[in-house]
Amino acid sequence: MVAACGGGGGETPVAPAQASLQLSGVAATGLAMASSAVDVKCASGTGTATTNASGGYTVTVTDGALPCIVKVTGQVNGVDVTLHSLAQAGTASGSTTTATANVTPLTEMILARAVGTLPSDLFANFGSGSAVTSTAITQASTDILTALSTAAGVDLTTIDPFNTPLVAATSANPSGGNNYDKLLDQLGTVVSPATLAQVVSQIASTTGSGAPTTLSEVVTNISKGLLAGCPQALSGKYRIIDYIGASDVVEIDFGAGLLKAADGDHAITPSSQACEFDVAGSVLTTVMIGPAGAGVTRDAERVGFIFPVQAHNFASAQGKWEFLESGVEEASSNNAARHWVGEMTIASDGKVTVCDYDVPANNFSACVVDTDEAATLQANSDGTFSLQYGSGSSPVYGFRAPNGALTLFGTNNPSGSLAPEVLKSSFVLTRPNTISAAPVGTESKFWDVTQNVVLDSGNNTVLNPGGDPSLNTGTIARNSTVITASTETTITRKLTSSGSDNGRVDTLTLNNPIPGMRSRPQGVDNSTGTPIPYSAIISRGFQGTGISIALDNRVDRHFMSYSVTRP
Repeated sequence: MVAACGGGGGETPVAPAQASLQLSGVAATGLAMASSAVDVKCASGTGTATTNASGGYTVTVTDGALPCIVKVTGQVNGVDVTLHSLAQAGTASGSTTTATANVTPLTEMILARAVGTLPSDLFANFGSGSAVTSTAITQASTDILTALSTAAGVDLTTIDPFNTPLVAATSANPSGGNNYDKLLDQLGTVVSPATLAQVVSQIASTTGSGAPTTLSEVVTNISKGLLAGCPQALSGKYRIIDYIGASDVVEIDFGAGLLKAADGDHAITPSSQACEFDVAGSVLTTVMIGPAGAGVTRDAERVGFIFPVQAHNFASAQGKWEFLESGVEEASSNNAARHWVGEMTIASDGKVTVCDYDVPANNFSACVVDTDEAATLQANSDGTFSLQYGSGSSPVYGFRAPNGALTLFGTNNPSGSLAPEVLKSSFVLTRPNTISAAPVGTESKFWDVTQNVVLDSGNNTVLNPGGDPSLNTGTIARNSTVITASTETTITRKLTSSGSDNGRVDTLTLNNPIPGMRSRPQGVDNSTGTPIPYSAIISRGFQGTGISIALDNRVDRHFMSYSVTRP
């Protein structure tokens, strides 16, 4: 009889091998994205890496699970580039699963088409209930490849953008790319790294049967070219909303040098200043395009906003907003020139809570909720919104900047009526924020143009013979400032200008009178030896757009100054 061994002294158990996910690919635009940061988020697990000189990367995610989204951030020929891709399926061998995800402008465009939003939003929310199906990716791939082939003459249908082996050209070997890389070179002749962010933002607005611009139209417009020296100014459909609320959609063809409007085609003449051009017509209009592709228009009478036509869903509009509004009230309200500043909160059921600050009294101690009139917001099938406020209905249009920030532009007078009993105003909504002081030495370049409502000696709005308010605009100023002093709550700036205010020094108080705004009291600067007066203002920037608005804070003058960041 053989006794069994018992108790201690047995063999130490061997732990099972730890599962891992290995994700690899190449990041390129037609040129390798060398030494670029790689961030990976998976259904389970995350990882980071840096691309090699050929744009290749490998990330191992312990206990990782597909699908995974990849973000690569770097530079190509001096242009900042961020690209995304997706890995949905892999091959298992033992405890390791391998998957491939090339990261290119093509995968960026496909993701935008598949999810109807920016790939950066998908990355930020990945794993928090967000999902994109393989069916959606397959369909989006077909859509993008077909549109590029038929509308732009770039045939990429022979490759699988995510998985086809990619060998990228490098600065050391510029002709060393394989066929996939050469196809990316062809794509770059239509969509360059400098224009990609704007293009992707437009593609994200093409999903849904009611989208105001189709994918084919976006690609066709891209093929028409852009404003020379201004990669953010793409050919395509733009909406204009001027100071009194008049709204119109125009189509700009920079290649042909034409702006097509309801009243006909108008020639475009580029300015010597990059991202600025004139439009011929019954009145000369100057257009200034900011870094996000939106900007400002100006003729002798009115200033307005201009931005690419986009579609947005109701979920994107929910939550809290800060708003600014300016215009001229109805004759029954003495045609008073007014500014409004306040907040709107849009609930999931569409109910809108509105509160206002007492701007005429310069009282920002409390935002008083309007309990007299009910307000609701509803989404329209074309990706726009309608704000029902009391008995009125105001159209609202969204513009999503390439960085993902959404701004809402609205009008109480879309037809541009000059009738006495029409509220002639426009408004802008931006998300709440606070301002951080920039350091000493920071330089800002911008256009400044002012919308004036003419007042008489009694500070009443002057009316034209037809009964409409008398309006005019200031000369466009190409200004720049340098910060000479900076604290947590204030910045002091010195202005460089071609006007009489050249050399002026002023100080702005940040997050005053409310968070996200800046203020300046009326004053006189004597630093140049010549007194330079300046007005009291409050101002707010619209996040991601490069556009800000300053409102006067005095009773003897009514103006709204539009500023746009310029190259």
